[in-house]
Amino acid sequence: MRLLLFIIPVMLIAACNNSSDKKAETKDTAKQEIQVTQPPAGTDTLFYGFGGNPFWAVYVINNNKIFFVSGGELPDVEVPYVASTTTDSNTTNYSSITGKDTINLTIVKKDCTTMMSKEIHPYQVTLKVNKGKYTGCGIMGVKGSVSDL
Repeated sequence: MRLLLFIIPVMLIAACNNSSDKKAETKDTAKQEIQVTQPPAGTDTLFYGFGGNPFWAVYVINNNKIFFVSGGELPDVEVPYVASTTTDSNTTNYSSITGKDTINLTIVKKDCTTMMSKEIHPYQVTLKVNKGKYTGCGIMGVKGSVSDL
């Protein structure tokens, strides 16, 4: 009986420690996913699009590649850079394919508000990566070196 009285509190303490570790891991993962939605510094990024649920980002790197980052929930996808096409004065399209991967990106110059921060961005984005479809916002990118990606 004394042994049981000793074992039960030890098990309860161990269970509490395990759940706090899981909470810490969840917080770290959430921070990593949110970081995906920031443009990489020092790249020739022409356009940067992003969204949530799950968190994702797409980068159009001048004369190099179009790069989709999912924040770890899906595989990242990279296709060759292609020149954009326009359907009207407010809409720009990028469509590229390599092997089994396809990216179709439509950018519309129209105010877009993110759900998390409520910030207004100048572009609405529709992105198709292979069989997945994503919607979000975007901004024109930053200039620099492609080597960071």
